[in-house]
Amino acid sequence: MSKEISSFGDHAEVTLQAKAVGDESVGIAGHYHVVCRDADGNVKWEEEFPNLVNAVGKELMFNTLLSGSSYTTVGPFLGLISGASPTFAAADTMVTHAGWTEFTNYTVGGSAVRGTADFSAAATSTGTTPANVTTKAAAAITYTITGGGGTVGGCFLVTGTGAVSTQNNTSGTLYSAGAFATAKVTTVGDTVSVTYSTTATS
Repeated sequence: MSKEISSFGDHAEVTLQAKAVGDESVGIAGHYHVVCRDADGNVKWEEEFPNLVNAVGKELMFNTLLSGSSYTTVGPFLGLISGASPTFAAADTMVTHAGWTEFTNYTVGGSAVRGTADFSAAATSTGTTPANVTTKAAAAITYTITGGGGTVGGCFLVTGTGAVSTQNNTSGTLYSAGAFATAKVTTVGDTVSVTYSTTATS
């Protein structure tokens, strides 16, 4: 007589050592949409372009949001940029921006002033990639070209303490500025409609 004894089984051991660091970043971008119509309402040209959010604009945004002090929005005021080939630098301010000048041959609502950007409430998208894109957009502003017309090279947005709608005024904080891919020629009686929006993506 024989007796057989068997033993079997499984054994597994898994060890995981990980040093993970979560990296969260936020990108801020602005966008201009510009349409020019002649005196009869016909579209002469239309363009969309991104802008440079200037260093002082980012500083204003963070100081306003994170410092905990009261803050009243001034403007923001949206102006036009003159010339065929404006250039921009992150360090530009309303006082110092060597690469561009303001275009002033226009009126807004019958007055020779920069347009006031009227922003709607911010909204965050869902069901897209990435899903957490927050957008804040301003209503379109219409500029009626006057005087000798001229070449429009882009747009800028100024806000913050001291900002005013007066053309060529250097007060306030330059939030953003951007240029057309190709500068646009305007004539008296044209209307230029500008819509500005800004997005934050993380």
